Amino acid sequence: MEIIRKHAGREGASAKLPLRTASTTELVILALLLFVLPIFEAPKNIFSGLLIIAYLVRTAMLCDFGRASPFEIPIWVLLALTLVAPLTSEYAAQLGLLESAQWWLVIGLTAIVAGRLAYTPAQVRILLAAVIIGGVWAVVDSFWVWSQNGKTYPEFRSVGHVNHSALYMLNVLAAGFAALLSDKRWVQALGVAGIVAAFAYFFPSRSLVAMASALVVTTLGLIIVLKDRFSTRAIWGSAFAVLIAFMALLATPPAAEFRNELVTRITTGGFFGEGDTFLSHRDSLFFTALEVYDRNPLFGTGLRSFHIATDPEVVRAELEAEGRDFDAEADRFFWSSHGHNLWTTTLIERGLVGVVTVTVFLVMVFAVFTRPAFAGAGVPSDQKLAATLGFLTVTYITFAGLGQTTTYVEHGQTGMILLSVAWGALAAARADATTP
Repeated sequence: MEIIRKHAGREGASAKLPLRTASTTELVILALLLFVLPIFEAPKNIFSGLLIIAYLVRTAMLCDFGRASPFEIPIWVLLALTLVAPLTSEYAAQLGLLESAQWWLVIGLTAIVAGRLAYTPAQVRILLAAVIIGGVWAVVDSFWVWSQNGKTYPEFRSVGHVNHSALYMLNVLAAGFAALLSDKRWVQALGVAGIVAAFAYFFPSRSLVAMASALVVTTLGLIIVLKDRFSTRAIWGSAFAVLIAFMALLATPPAAEFRNELVTRITTGGFFGEGDTFLSHRDSLFFTALEVYDRNPLFGTGLRSFHIATDPEVVRAELEAEGRDFDAEADRFFWSSHGHNLWTTTLIERGLVGVVTVTVFLVMVFAVFTRPAFAGAGVPSDQKLAATLGFLTVTYITFAGLGQTTTYVEHGQTGMILLSVAWGALAAARADATTP
């Protein structure tokens, strides 16, 4: 871990390169992108493209690509797999390259661009405000639409699916706790609003993965925020208070549907052997993936191909080739559009190379942000804010990744951008701290 930390920190080769601060144009486009991601479909694609174009134009003008983030190489590997997998897959004729690769190409490229820029404290405040206000807007709008359409769950306009909407608000939750470390009261107020909006959405969404991840992020966020102000006993007392507050909220009338969902999952799920509703068949999806991944073991079958690669007939063919009875084992398997687990989905769509790369990426990000996020009062506030944003974001991506595919669609793009912004802000703050 220390070796990774040295490579990812100030001792890396790229640390010797000069920083390239985001221009006003790049900043405005990035802020607009973060604002619209959960709300509007077309503008998010437009601003993603504009961000890449603005970066390339300014790069040509300055002859300066900026300093690479310490976790950029894994992103490039994932981008390469995004292009290679659908071409080498046995399902290449069923899934076109553009159809498979287009969305994660945007996610990866915007993350790389954002990670090659440095951000001043004022710019970080603008970006935090953009992601928090966009999230709060999306929650309010989803509740209004929900009151009109009568659906079971509120859903964001751009994100769509309720689970993806809930995952998006984990980004807002991480940004909210980071904002509490700002020395500007208005940013702190926005942080509180983001945290409140996130939990206001988690309950009607009934997403157990999002709520469990939110409790982890909230506990760690409180520890970081209170570390310099209170004793260790008071900090852990505050963390325990999170659990008590959650239990109290769970007993309120607005949380009735979420409470019923939780009780049903526990009392009729795998804990009592009557089914597997508690895990929502995530283990069965993993077993299904294990049976077929070796058909395309290294690079996988391409993004958005999980349902094709794990089709029941494909699983049947694999079992029968081994002399096994598919019908006798069918209860062990389950089918879905994705693996509902970051590593299960990656195993099928990006192969073993992808699984290793994603894991290395997450370890490298933790190595970059963990120490400065939990450092004592000696660390400048700008560094701590940036590190906290990165640490809490990668925490949710990893923890929620056990129950969902957390690096895809809008929530994945926002999370990847926040990690990059956190690095750019941390690098700039460190440079300022060492400047005479």
